[in-house]
Amino acid sequence: MVYEKEIFISEFIRLTQESGLDCFGDTAIGARLHCIAQNLDEQGRRFNLTAITQPDEVLRKHFIDSLFAAREVQTLLEEGHSQGNTLLDVGSGGGFPSLPIGAALSQIHVTALDSTAKKIAYIRDTATLCGIEDFHTVCARAEEAGRGEMRERFAFVTARAVARLPMLLELCVPFVQPGGYFIAMKGSSAMEEEQEAQRAAELLSCKLLRVTPYSLPKLEEKRFLLIYRKISPTSPTYPRCAARIAKKPL
Repeated sequence: MVYEKEIFISEFIRLTQESGLDCFGDTAIGARLHCIAQNLDEQGRRFNLTAITQPDEVLRKHFIDSLFAAREVQTLLEEGHSQGNTLLDVGSGGGFPSLPIGAALSQIHVTALDSTAKKIAYIRDTATLCGIEDFHTVCARAEEAGRGEMRERFAFVTARAVARLPMLLELCVPFVQPGGYFIAMKGSSAMEEEQEAQRAAELLSCKLLRVTPYSLPKLEEKRFLLIYRKISPTSPTYPRCAARIAKKPL
């Protein structure tokens, strides 16, 4: 089930205000997100997209969570740190955070990457259905796509709940153009993982710019956005094949 449109939009705006995301609290964004929520409700079980099904949890744990990443992208743009407006979401799964970012930031050209064809088809169809323009999808494994035409093409790369940070950096940073940013969405283990990933960051030619802590309404657990800036091109050694990444993380 999903909230009726008017209730959804009203609750969405209330949650954006409560979360300090007022910049996204308007009815047009709310309407696009309601469309995404409806399609997730209708297609979620068919495609095994999410275990989160209650309307209030979908709003908080999927949409509001994704918009914290969108706010970070918007902040980096406003600060003049980025010279581009392309974003890749690695391991997009059910479309988070790629679909909410596309719904909220019309100036960003979003691409969702996932290795599961049915999930990519769902994301593509949802973006079209919900009027999210300039949204693209790619079905491929990250470690393979990162060595091809998509390498170092994106100003921003995001990832949520894909792997621990040393592995995640190797999968994602090769897509980031020099001077661009990788935004890792992490839970309570974020700072422990950041310590583990310091060598990986150095090898991949990126540097931790900042850590942005945040929390979702009704949830006590802190969450974190780890923002890495890519200093120079990544060595062609990376990413390695999936087996090597898993067996011996950087």
